[in-house]
Amino acid sequence: MIRLILSDLDNTLAWAGEHVVTPYARAAVHAAQAAGVCFAPATGRAPSALDWMFDSDEACLTTVLASNGQLIYVDGRLVHEAPLDLGVLRRCAGALDGMDDAWLVLDYIDTGEQYAVRTPRDYLEGHRVPYFFMVTRSVDEVPDRPVVKANVRVVGDFVRGREVRSALKEACPELDFVFPMQERPHIDLLPAGWDKGAAGKWLARNLGLANDEVCCFGDAENDLSLFARFKNSVAVANATPAVAMAARWHIGRADEDAVADAILDIARSTAAGEMPSFMRG
Repeated sequence: MIRLILSDLDNTLAWAGEHVVTPYARAAVHAAQAAGVCFAPATGRAPSALDWMFDSDEACLTTVLASNGQLIYVDGRLVHEAPLDLGVLRRCAGALDGMDDAWLVLDYIDTGEQYAVRTPRDYLEGHRVPYFFMVTRSVDEVPDRPVVKANVRVVGDFVRGREVRSALKEACPELDFVFPMQERPHIDLLPAGWDKGAAGKWLARNLGLANDEVCCFGDAENDLSLFARFKNSVAVANATPAVAMAARWHIGRADEDAVADAILDIARSTAAGEMPSFMRG
């Protein structure tokens, strides 16, 4: 039986057009929880985004893997944190010097501020939508202040995004770099070896669950680490080809609330002591 659901949000549980979890999907989460199944968003987003995405439905947010698993919350408490090394971030910013289309952005989850590093003010304002719409200001250097979430905003296509990522990998081997979305080649920065998959394994182990009691849903590159860790991996129909290929199971599209349907299936099947119907094929 499934005892833990790990679900990506954008383009998975929530459609990217609205970025919100529907009332139907939230009701599905409640049904799963009532059946004894733990639900955790497993997202690249910072915790500050989750309240509005779930319409302040705190019951859905008791357990969370945020910032690609760098922050783990259980019963509403932060139980694990994997911050980024400031020296490595400064080296990352240096690797971007000379590029006029890629900029390091730091997200301070305690205050909700986002700082772009060495981004000209006129460039920032000229590209605020869709690249820098929540950036508070530009700074000359990475501040001497703890940071968990950071990414590189690439103003270009995925071909350019992969070029930038290659340069960053060479300069900063202490970090891993993943694309968290399909729309734009933003690059999330992670401590090497710590990602959604590692965080999911940590959570499952601390909940006393076996691998086959976990089900994970995703659509984009940063979900591949989950799919590599857990055999009950599920891709939505709008997933990238690499994610679809990596998944064991496949369901409908995110904009049709296919993940919510699957969660309801898990709730009913777990209550009956069975595996979900979409995993019996």
